[in-house]
Amino acid sequence: MRPPRSEGLGRRWGLALLALFLGACRFTFLPLDPGTPPPPERPFVVARLAPEGGEARLSLRVERLSGPGYLHLQWFRGERLLLEKALFLEGPGLYQVRFPLGEGYHRLVGLWGGRPLFQLDLGSPSLPDPDKVEDQGDR
Repeated sequence: MRPPRSEGLGRRWGLALLALFLGACRFTFLPLDPGTPPPPERPFVVARLAPEGGEARLSLRVERLSGPGYLHLQWFRGERLLLEKALFLEGPGLYQVRFPLGEGYHRLVGLWGGRPLFQLDLGSPSLPDPDKVEDQGDR
């Protein structure tokens, strides 16, 4: 004896829904681990500038360096450039450089690839007195 027609239709719908749900179970998301990113191109350095007698000593610890190259150092007194040096960095390690130290405000700028990497200061910059009224020009 044949089953009633409504039971056969229900089975077909059930099989169609089951096939639809099973067809949707696919690997459709990206993996959680995309891999390791490339290392940054910019070096990571720790720099300290300390006065020692008539000199200033730069202590430089290089932590990360993408490749060997020159670190350009510019030594200023106030706004005037006093000295330029180039330090060849081969890889991570400790480096030291000395600069002449006089009276006043000094600034050391380190450039890597033409871009500023750090700036260190010694002394106090000569700033105008905030309590003194100066001629502002258009008053």
